Amino acid sequence: MNWFVGDLIERNISKKVFFGICIVGTAIIILDFLFSFISEISDISISYNFNDAFFYSLLLIPGSLYEYLSYICLLGVLIGLGSLKEEGEMIGTRILGKSNFRILIASLKPSLVLIILGFFLQETTLPSLLQSNEENRLIKQNQISSDDGHWFTSDSAITYFKSSPNRQTIKKIKIYELDEEWGIRRIIYSDSATKERDIWNLINSEIINIRDGSKTSEKTLIWESAPSQKDMRKILSPKYLSIRELKGAIDEEVSEYRKNNLTLELWRKIFHPISSLLLIILASSFVFTQVRDQNLGQRLLIGLVFAFSLNIVQSLFESMAVVSFLLPLAAVILPMIFVLAVTIIVWKWKPS
Repeated sequence: MNWFVGDLIERNISKKVFFGICIVGTAIIILDFLFSFISEISDISISYNFNDAFFYSLLLIPGSLYEYLSYICLLGVLIGLGSLKEEGEMIGTRILGKSNFRILIASLKPSLVLIILGFFLQETTLPSLLQSNEENRLIKQNQISSDDGHWFTSDSAITYFKSSPNRQTIKKIKIYELDEEWGIRRIIYSDSATKERDIWNLINSEIINIRDGSKTSEKTLIWESAPSQKDMRKILSPKYLSIRELKGAIDEEVSEYRKNNLTLELWRKIFHPISSLLLIILASSFVFTQVRDQNLGQRLLIGLVFAFSLNIVQSLFESMAVVSFLLPLAAVILPMIFVLAVTIIVWKWKPS
C-alpha cells in the first residue's frame, strides 16, 4: 500500500490535488443542481410538484459528476498543483529530489481512485439510477403518450408497456396473447409488473377472452411472456446500459441508426477512464512548463477554455458518428489523439 500512497511529500501533493478536485466537484454539483432545478420549476404542475422537481434535480448529480469527471479532475489538478507552485512548495519539492514525473504520478493518484470508482458505479448502479429518475419524471409529468411506449414480441404474445422506471418494474402493460394460428386469444391489461428473482408478476390485471368475450380480474398473475434481458436491451436508451449490456445489444440490433448509437456509447464508456487521465496529464503540463508569469487564475481560465472547446469538438464528432458520417470508434478516439498531441507539445515546451 505504501508504494501507492507514497512518502510525506507525495502525500502532500496528492492531498492538494484531492482538495482541488473536491472544490471543483462541489462547485459543479451546486451549479448543475441549481440550473436543473430552475429548469424543472417551469414544468411544475399538479402531478409534478415542487418536491418532485427537487428530488429529480438532486438525483441527476451522480450522472453529471460522472459525465464531467474528466473536466473536474483537469481543473482540480490545475488548482492543486497551481497552489503548490504559487506557495513555493513546488520548488521545495524539487529541492527534496522529486522530479516532474514523480510529482505528476502523485497528482494522478487521487484522480485515478475517483476514475476507478466512477467506472465501477457506471457498470453497476448508475445506469439504473438514471433510468429510474428520468422515467419517474416523465410519468409524473404525463409526457409519455400511448405512442411513446415500448413494443416487443415473443413466441406467444405481442406486448406493449408505457414505461419502465427501473429494471424490476414496468408500468401500464397491454399483452396480446396469440394462439397457434397467430390469432389473438386474449388481451391482458395490467397497471404494473414487478420482478422477484427471475419471475415477473402482473399487478391488478384485467383479462379479456376474445373467443367468448368474458372478462376476469386478477390481483397478481405470473407473466409468462415477460421481457427478457435481451428484450430490455433493445428497448432501453444506450446511456442506461452498462458496457456488458451494450455489447449484447449491438450484436442483437438490426437498425443501423440505433446500432451507431449503441456503438458510440460503448466506445465512449470504454475510453472514458483513458481520456480522463490524458486530460489530467495535460492539466499538469500547464503547471510544469515555462509559465512563471501566469497566476492560478490564468491557468484555470486556460483549463476552462480548453475543457469547453474539447467538449464542443467531442459533441460534433459524436453527432457525425450517429448519422454515419464518421465511425463511432473514430469519433471517440480523434479528440483523445488531439489531447495527446497537445500534451506532448506542451510538455516539450521548455519545462521549468
